[in-house]
Amino acid sequence: MRDRLLGVARGAFSKAGFDQLGVRDLAAAAGVDAAIVIRAFGSKQALFTAIADEAFALEAPFEGPNSTLGLRVAQRLTGKVIERGPDQLDGFQFLVRSAASPTAAPILSAALRKGFIAPLAKLLGGPDASMRAALMASVVLGFATLRVALGSSALESGSRAKLTERLGAALQACVGAKPGA
Repeated sequence: MRDRLLGVARGAFSKAGFDQLGVRDLAAAAGVDAAIVIRAFGSKQALFTAIADEAFALEAPFEGPNSTLGLRVAQRLTGKVIERGPDQLDGFQFLVRSAASPTAAPILSAALRKGFIAPLAKLLGGPDASMRAALMASVVLGFATLRVALGSSALESGSRAKLTERLGAALQACVGAKPGA
């Protein structure tokens, strides 16, 4: 039952956000009584936290040498936008739809720090690793906001190769390791 509730909640929070959904909405979408949600997770916040903790894990482009990290991440970001199924988590939409919530924002901040920024800082190593990881996260989120949420024609109309090259350079500046080094 817990897995079923998580699946439904992943899709629901990605589409509607934290403040727009209640326990009853989530229970109805899963075809269960609201008491089941509370029994399984304790609260809507705890359910949201469970999803947030999985939402920001480092992905495959972050594996490999730091000298090409910016380019690998840029290639992923400029590639085809992945369509998600109804019970799949869209980490970006999950974040965007709930970031303004006074209850959800600290949960999202902690999950982003724990699942993305801290592990990335460890991979980057060296001085100011946490700051560089946070800068990289801000570039990634800013790009995703313009491309996915706002549908920037400037990002879609030009050469994908040039876009990838320039975004890769910006990301690599955050990494701190020069390509080929």
